[in-house]
Amino acid sequence: MSIRIGNFGLWAAALVAYAAPAVASEPHPMVSVMTYNVHGLPWPIAEDRTASLSAIAAQFRAMRAAGRQPGIVALQEAFVPDAKAIGIAAGYRYIAFGAPAEDSSSATTPDDRRFVSEGSMLRGERVGKHVGSGLAIFSDYPILAVRRMSYPVCAGYDCLANKGAMAASIAIPGMARPVTVIDTHLNSNGATGVSEPRALYAYKRQIDLLGSFIDAVARPDAAILVAGDFNVGRDLARRRYFAQRMFGGPVALTAGSLRCRMTRACVVREPADIAISTARAKDWLMYRAPNALSIRPLGLSAPFGHDDANAMLSDHIGVMLSYALDDGSIRPKPQAMLASR
Repeated sequence: MSIRIGNFGLWAAALVAYAAPAVASEPHPMVSVMTYNVHGLPWPIAEDRTASLSAIAAQFRAMRAAGRQPGIVALQEAFVPDAKAIGIAAGYRYIAFGAPAEDSSSATTPDDRRFVSEGSMLRGERVGKHVGSGLAIFSDYPILAVRRMSYPVCAGYDCLANKGAMAASIAIPGMARPVTVIDTHLNSNGATGVSEPRALYAYKRQIDLLGSFIDAVARPDAAILVAGDFNVGRDLARRRYFAQRMFGGPVALTAGSLRCRMTRACVVREPADIAISTARAKDWLMYRAPNALSIRPLGLSAPFGHDDANAMLSDHIGVMLSYALDDGSIRPKPQAMLASR
């Protein structure tokens, strides 16, 4: 039976006791996470995506039949019903979606309010949200609670969607504490229709807010796995700010895909598509482990890349990373599952 996680209340209100089942035969639990922007945009913004989205769901089903499906999937641009339906069609029992169109945040700082007030209605700004965040998390493991946030600052046509981030607390078998999985989609650059400085301002503010969101949901004793379309691209200013804020400072994430490529014991499959995805620098899989826990990338692959005819089912490559998790304990103990701050 599928369990859909809708709008939850405050993150603090979701605190419950959690005890994962012991897995004595597997001292180091493993989990695979995929990030995939499925290009599930509505017509006429994009061509009819029905066939491609159905093919994506079918490929997930085939992976499951072969025992190769990712345990956790983080989607972006799952706007249309066919995109949202991928999780159930692919056999995932636990499903959570990001913020809907009407659930948005208002700018709070003077600079942000000034930025918003100068927006162009002709470029999709100041006309309201037409679709939700497009975020979705599908999981083979229980989703215990979800927290969502919307970016109050956006630029250009991206403002038509209620882009933001979502965090799901997920019970991984063999782990004493739930793992927090974060999915996000940040403001694009050239596709916004506005000037590069304006798009960059929105991008930097969203990075700042994402860092605060990660800090707010983090637990000092639990792992964080981050996935999403970060829209870094080739822009040097974006690359610098992304690296400074995501890999440094209090967030201090590790790029799992890059770490895997530098680790001889980590197996890389579909290397050509992995190289393309890495060069684009948009789709990222990152992690952070507290001192008592270790995370080790085991394998990196691109199940949703180019086919034999050099075609893709989306304009992004779906990238999957497998992790070995070790919290130093085979038999879990009950713990509060979410941070409350």
